[in-house]
Amino acid sequence: MSIVFRPDHRAPIRPRSSPEVIKTLARRLTDRDRRLMRLVWRHKVLTTDQLAALGWNSYNTAKQRLATLHRLRALDRVRPWQPRGGSPWHYVIDQPGAEILAAEEGRTLREFGYRRDRALANVTSIRLSHTIGVNQFFTDLYSHAREKVHDAHLWWRTEEECADLWGDIVRPDGAGTWTMGDASVSVFLEYDNGTERLRRLAAKLDAYRELAASADVRGLVLFYLPSRRREAHVRRALGAATPVPVGTAVHGDHPARPVWTRVDDPQLRPRVLTDLASGAEQVHQPPLFDWREAHG
Repeated sequence: MSIVFRPDHRAPIRPRSSPEVIKTLARRLTDRDRRLMRLVWRHKVLTTDQLAALGWNSYNTAKQRLATLHRLRALDRVRPWQPRGGSPWHYVIDQPGAEILAAEEGRTLREFGYRRDRALANVTSIRLSHTIGVNQFFTDLYSHAREKVHDAHLWWRTEEECADLWGDIVRPDGAGTWTMGDASVSVFLEYDNGTERLRRLAAKLDAYRELAASADVRGLVLFYLPSRRREAHVRRALGAATPVPVGTAVHGDHPARPVWTRVDDPQLRPRVLTDLASGAEQVHQPPLFDWREAHG
């Protein structure tokens, strides 16, 4: 399966990166721009809607600023073609933007790990829908935490960061610690599009048990599923006596809301994430990022 892109003959040819381009970009960047550029780099590809939720209170302001960041070469963007309806812009980091991020870390572009063809390949990958789905889960939690009224707090590791830490045992699609008020819970995300065999999903729980036993890293395993029917099949396949605590919900259910049910709860009571914890779920090893930082 390949991703098809809608041609845009009005789009100007992208200028090559140069010291002048980088200097111009650096002068124009705000602190928020730099944070969002780093988010795009960490998460590989984010849509207009996701970036708007992550950084702005106004969608129109977000679109205008993202267009500027594209023109300045902080970000590149591609719009996957759909036979019906429109598709949002999908943003990746552009080379001048990557050079600025690399310089902030005192690294060369090569040491930073950036190549433009690889960055764009994230949008052409057959895993695009999975990547966007996982990033939407993160976006929903993070945008919820941005609203101070919720008193929420998110620490997050991407799929790649999880693989670097625990890849020899298990590779979740994301992991983090979610806090509301004084209650916290650590979670591992298993984002499911309905393509994996139920037996394989069940086998992942043994890997999470091994992670807890060997590395003392524990948390709820969250199966985020494409439909109620798939959820029922997964819950039946897993059974109530799982080796690690498990919660399920369905795509489209906002993950910060009371939409989660534990597989060992016969009453199927919907709960918020922090109410899923039984007390045995420990916080992951020291978090990489604190996403409650203020945004301009």
